[in-house]
Amino acid sequence: MVSENPDTDPLSREAIDAAQLAVDSVNDSGGINGLKVELIIRASDGDWGASSIKSVELIYDEDVHAIVGSLEGRDAHLVEMAIAKAHIIYLETRATDSTLSEANLPWFFRVLPSDRQQGEKFIQEIFEKRKMNKIALLNTDNYDEQMAANMFLRLLRDAGHSTPATFTYDQENPDFDEVITSLNSSETEGIIYFGKPVHLEGFMNKMRNSGVDLPVFASLASLQNKNDNNGVVYVCPEYVFQKKELPFKESFELRYGYEPGIIAAYSYDGIRVLLEAIKNVGTETESLQKELSRISFPGGFTGQIDFDENGDIINNTVICN
Repeated sequence: MVSENPDTDPLSREAIDAAQLAVDSVNDSGGINGLKVELIIRASDGDWGASSIKSVELIYDEDVHAIVGSLEGRDAHLVEMAIAKAHIIYLETRATDSTLSEANLPWFFRVLPSDRQQGEKFIQEIFEKRKMNKIALLNTDNYDEQMAANMFLRLLRDAGHSTPATFTYDQENPDFDEVITSLNSSETEGIIYFGKPVHLEGFMNKMRNSGVDLPVFASLASLQNKNDNNGVVYVCPEYVFQKKELPFKESFELRYGYEPGIIAAYSYDGIRVLLEAIKNVGTETESLQKELSRISFPGGFTGQIDFDENGDIINNTVICN
């Protein structure tokens, strides 16, 4: 499941392309115990609640064995409600909202770090490693980025750090003048950003043009399709540091004609780890849930994949710039 129509949304298209590539690679190698894998696709765009309706279609009309989502946070919650009733595996490859795993549903798994896990990385980097004391927070009014920012603020409070100056911009009409003015007149040592990649690039350009030279820290979502990170410090999957051309990247570019980004990488790994679990124990939900809970998958494009007791990946990210 994806959040938007892949014919008009590049990120949904990327997720589906990667998922299909993973399925085809398994089928080309003989399938799962001689059976071919079929990928069934649904987009949750449309009226509010479409994610729930499409989930029910997949579960009861298509009789799927599991749902893999490349979803925004609100859509992911609706899918989670559906699988809570149906008791079917749901593996998320995009939404980082920590409350998804805090629901403690045994059928939920996630192959990328949650907002909590990313926030903990940033606190280590900013306050413990770089010894900063005063930072500013910039985020958009989008649900996912608001949840990420709120989690970071919560972690700051729990760790005893002071509350940063916080700025929220309108993603439909981004205006960073107030932020730049404040940074020019304050003792801020760094900025943490939760927002869209395209807006981050605009903010960085405006900050430099205004003569502001401060380190900027950005979440994994802001790295989605960026090849040039403009000196921003990110939470990154391990593969970002691998210089050699990897088989997935080569195969993706050869088939689709463009370079895979973060969305594709996690979608590909989500399908692969799910199919590995099915290969090991079959499709019965209880057996599959137990297998995913204990699986150790070293061959992920984004790094080693192991899940904790809440279904979150055991954090395999690093800080990169």
